[in-house]
Amino acid sequence: MLANVNLGRDLKILAMGGRVVVIGSRGTVEIDPRDTMGRDASIVGMSLFNTPAADMTAIHAALGAGLENGTLRPVIGREFPLSAAPESHGAVMSPGARGKIVLLP
Repeated sequence: MLANVNLGRDLKILAMGGRVVVIGSRGTVEIDPRDTMGRDASIVGMSLFNTPAADMTAIHAALGAGLENGTLRPVIGREFPLSAAPESHGAVMSPGARGKIVLLP
């Protein structure tokens, strides 16, 4: 999620033929290209905004099915009442935040 922070470290632990998909970055990145060359690795950038509508429909269906049958089990970090939405934003942005932040109506 933070390529500007993690990409250099991610490349050092990547398996042979591995791939890193960048889905978020908050700044520029400087890497050592040898970390990709020595592993025949690739770096790919993607954005859901570029996903065709038909693919997005299939993605949503697969996510719904996975949640229903239990193959997808999101990690819940913390739950907040909807009235505490501002505090929940602070929690998700704080260092060390793990899991999903859930707002309860």
